[in-house]
Amino acid sequence: MGRTLEELEKRIVELEEKIKKLEQRLQVLEDKDEIRELQHKYVDALICTEWDECAECFAEDATVNVYLHEPVHGKEAIRRWFKEELSKTHAGKEGDFVVHPIIEVSGDKAKGRWLLYLMYMYPRTGQSLFWVQGYYRNEYVREKGRWKISLMTWTERLGLPGGGPPTGLW
Repeated sequence: MGRTLEELEKRIVELEEKIKKLEQRLQVLEDKDEIRELQHKYVDALICTEWDECAECFAEDATVNVYLHEPVHGKEAIRRWFKEELSKTHAGKEGDFVVHPIIEVSGDKAKGRWLLYLMYMYPRTGQSLFWVQGYYRNEYVREKGRWKISLMTWTERLGLPGGGPPTGLW
């Protein structure tokens, strides 16, 4: 038995709505994947002390506000901060990795929470000395069609007694 034109039109409207919802869900999944890639790219550049690559992960008007440092505003100031300040405590001789991403996307903005582990080592022997654990609580923005970090915060959760990175390791 054939369907009436009215039934077919109703079915087309239902299918179009389902397609629209699936496209929205797919976009969120693609956005989350791009944000994960961005965060991994940032941490990889941090490990390799590729400061310009680190800076390229940030939006033009981004802010960095991390443990033991004053907040830094603007991409070019962030680039200088990596080269002149963070390079003093991150010398590419520590093992950094991020786990447990929790990402929420809302249009062209997103929030992400990541757990970061840093393994400091003794450079003469390569032995691990201790681990530090902390949380990134970041915000992201789609800028010129690509996701960028708009706010990066990092807070130490577990570390050395007295706080802060050791001195004199490298």
